[in-house]
Amino acid sequence: MNNIRIPIFILLITVIVSMGSCKKKELPALTTTAVTNITITAATGGGTITDEGSSTVISLGVCWSTDPEPTIQDFKTSEIAGVTQFTSSLKGLVGGTKYYVRAYAVNDEGIGYGNEVTFTTL
Repeated sequence: MNNIRIPIFILLITVIVSMGSCKKKELPALTTTAVTNITITAATGGGTITDEGSSTVISLGVCWSTDPEPTIQDFKTSEIAGVTQFTSSLKGLVGGTKYYVRAYAVNDEGIGYGNEVTFTTL
């Protein structure tokens, strides 16, 4: 009887440990705020982190492009992590141009993007 208890005990421990490592991995969730202070070559954007996901946010900012759905591969800002609301200065813009902007946040699982907003420089 003792010979059966040890393998069952080991099996139970293995299942419990495995269940703990199956935690759902989630990206950060955030919203992009409206762009303000628009000039010919600059503007102010930002965002609000609504959920850090399954790990702590390690970097955040806004990204922008003249094409829809900008990513951090396009132009981006980088702000100090540890806040839920942030603003960023978008610089080097071209006058009379329509831009697409999204807030972003990075955690150990990857990059989460906020909703897309648009604006046109003066």
